[in-house]
Amino acid sequence: MQVYPINFTAQTKYKKTNINSPSNQMNPVKNGLSTAAAWFSFGVGLDYVSRRFGNFTKSPMKNSLLLNGIIGSGAGLFAGAKTFFNKKRD
Repeated sequence: MQVYPINFTAQTKYKKTNINSPSNQMNPVKNGLSTAAAWFSFGVGLDYVSRRFGNFTKSPMKNSLLLNGIIGSGAGLFAGAKTFFNKKRD
């Protein structure tokens, strides 16, 4: 193991990465769709588990799909818009 002294030359030994490079930025559509899918699947899965293993909810599956679809699409639109405006600002 090699220990570098703490001075200016030690900082130049490490590769600096550019955070704003095109490979590190996400596409707003891809980010929005992945966020929407994650929220939708989490909500439907949680509703299924609560209906299967406990008597927490007695709602039909149609309501779960509709409600989680609305929540997922809202979260996806928000995440996509946030990514779009952050990308536009840079």
